[in-house]
Amino acid sequence: MQNWYNLPTYYDVSFSHEMTEELAFLKVIFNQYCKGTHAKLLEPACGTGRLMVPLIRAGFNCTGFDQNDHALAYLRKKLKRNQLKANIFNGDMANFQIKPNKYDAAFCTVDTFRHLLTEKQAEQHLAKVSKALKKNGIYIIGLHLIPENAATNKTTRWTAKRGRLTVRTTITMLELDKKRRTETLKVSLKANKQKESYVSIYQLRTYTLKQFSSLLDKTSVFEIVNAYDEYYDVSNPVKLNSKSDYAVLVLKRI
Repeated sequence: MQNWYNLPTYYDVSFSHEMTEELAFLKVIFNQYCKGTHAKLLEPACGTGRLMVPLIRAGFNCTGFDQNDHALAYLRKKLKRNQLKANIFNGDMANFQIKPNKYDAAFCTVDTFRHLLTEKQAEQHLAKVSKALKKNGIYIIGLHLIPENAATNKTTRWTAKRGRLTVRTTITMLELDKKRRTETLKVSLKANKQKESYVSIYQLRTYTLKQFSSLLDKTSVFEIVNAYDEYYDVSNPVKLNSKSDYAVLVLKRI
């Protein structure tokens, strides 16, 4: 069994698939909330920098950190190859070290926040990000919420291509434990015409809307200023409810 985060080329190709709307959304929100040009952005758990690289090209000043050295090495090579600059370092989401009041905005999308498996880790993370942001700075979090009557055996598949490389990705929910607030997932990556897949099993923390709202209330460092769904339509904010699934939240530092 292989940790898919240790396969940065395949991971980057897979998760760079169909991110046009996501990237356009981030640019609009950052330009809307961040004063001046060359806004300073922070990406916790930046991975291979699938979003960071195009944001740098768009004129944003980016800093990112991750615990996976394979992903960071891949990102550094990608930045060098494209003659781009960013501050990249190895850091833990719950205990990273960074100068306070430095960044205009931060972002953490596609369930990365849910890798914080305990309430304490989530609280520490929000506190750390808040301290890193300037006054009225924003934090964009994208995550799946657990809606009413949530399915317990979902499978998602997609195919992504880059040059001669084709990566087929399958993510299957193996178990949803609402009491322990864990979701166990299996991801399979298959490159080109390989018969065998690279398989990784991992857990994410679950959140209902009420549980996430409770976390924000408890930490008292962010408030929700707007919410959107998986379509990333800036012109169409949504009102979250108990049936909401994927949510993109714009949080503002209190």
